[in-house]
Amino acid sequence: MPERPDEAAATGGLDRVDALVRAECVRALFERNAVAQATVFLNSAIVLVVLWGHAPSVRLLAWAGALWLVAGGRLAIGAAFLAAPAPVDAERWARRAVAGAALNGALWGAAPVALLGPGSSLAHLVFLAFVLGGMAAGAALSSSSRPAAFLAFTVPALLPVLLLLLSGGDRLRVGMGILVAVFGAAATAISRSAGRALADAVRLRFANAELAQGLAELNAALEARVAERNAQLDASRAREREAEGQLASAARLAMLGTLAAGVAHEINNPLTYLRSNLSFVREEWARARADAEAQAALDEALADASEGVERVREIVRHLMALSWFEAPGGAQEVDLHGALDLCLDMARPELQPRAAIQRSYGAIPPVLGDRTRLVQVFLNLLLHAAHAVPPGDPAHHEVRVATRLDAVSRRVVVEVSDTGLGIPEASLERIWNPFFTAPAERGIGLGLSMCQGLVSALGGTISVRSQEGAGSTFTVSLKAAEGAPAGARRGAG
Repeated sequence: MPERPDEAAATGGLDRVDALVRAECVRALFERNAVAQATVFLNSAIVLVVLWGHAPSVRLLAWAGALWLVAGGRLAIGAAFLAAPAPVDAERWARRAVAGAALNGALWGAAPVALLGPGSSLAHLVFLAFVLGGMAAGAALSSSSRPAAFLAFTVPALLPVLLLLLSGGDRLRVGMGILVAVFGAAATAISRSAGRALADAVRLRFANAELAQGLAELNAALEARVAERNAQLDASRAREREAEGQLASAARLAMLGTLAAGVAHEINNPLTYLRSNLSFVREEWARARADAEAQAALDEALADASEGVERVREIVRHLMALSWFEAPGGAQEVDLHGALDLCLDMARPELQPRAAIQRSYGAIPPVLGDRTRLVQVFLNLLLHAAHAVPPGDPAHHEVRVATRLDAVSRRVVVEVSDTGLGIPEASLERIWNPFFTAPAERGIGLGLSMCQGLVSALGGTISVRSQEGAGSTFTVSLKAAEGAPAGARRGAG
């Protein structure tokens, strides 16, 4: 079965770590090489001094010279490895180190045979065994990172003296031989344990480095994906804001459409009697000069015509106020009663067939806000109140607009209440959501959502309380501006 990509990647990662561990173990071998060769120079000099006069001097000098030559070569190899630029062929250098260890071990192992011989004294033989044991113990640590190098030195170094001791015949020599064998086995076990611990530590270090690198790459990939997702979300939010703006414009157009029918009726009435009176003026103009009674009737007709023109002018002014909604200004002092009167006049065609209009204005200061936004808020609330009242029975229903100054918070409070159908309790928390409409409501469900957004933008609050079948009251709280309170007015619209 072929390996999956993730399994192949994991296998490749392990192989890479193993290669790094082997290379690091070779480096550790050469980093300890200088100390090991220093012990060669020192111990061989001690042997030379101790055995001088008890062994042929030529052999002693030849043996020591060979050792020193090998030690010098091993020092040169170690220096060349440490100076080589990375990466290096670690296995090739390791083979050189093993070969040098084997040659060094052979020269040390040759000392008992070449320098002392079979008939040598036990004291000198024990001395060499002690020196060789010390060299083996040092190799157990200095060559532990490469077991082959340790064995290449220890076996040829200890084997000749071991055989000489075991073949001596007496108990003392045999016992010393057994002790050398036990010491060699112990040194081998210690070297293997130290080498394994070093390799595990190096492997853990490189595995951690591999893991950290993998985590860093994964983190970078995740950050890239998060950045991509954030960019997508930003683009999505931009599209949503654009859509909300378009829907808000559509809601304002829908509100204007609702008002358009009433406005057309309001304009048509004064235009009708304006046209009729102007026709009468044309017919009676000739007789008006001679007939005082006709002159009075003419004056009355002209007064009616002027009133109609003023009415049309007022309606046009209201329509112009609506055209300002697209470019609201900054916060300023606003005469709230004047803004409410404008809203009531504009909503009158929708309100009059359904309910009586009541004003209950208290003494309030100007509010801090934007007039066009406030007009939009209260016009939406009045239209909402009109749609909540069933048409055809205005004598038994009312829409009330009340204002007061809260003495505790020093904020201006406006209440728009109706005696209509009310809002079901289950819907009270949802009426502020975009596109939510109660069963008895009209429109696309953006009016109250826009009201909440506009009031919040002006630093105010809006809330509602309602009883199904008894009506609703919307309460708007706004910041009061510094200044004298506006006059109180109370009465029907």
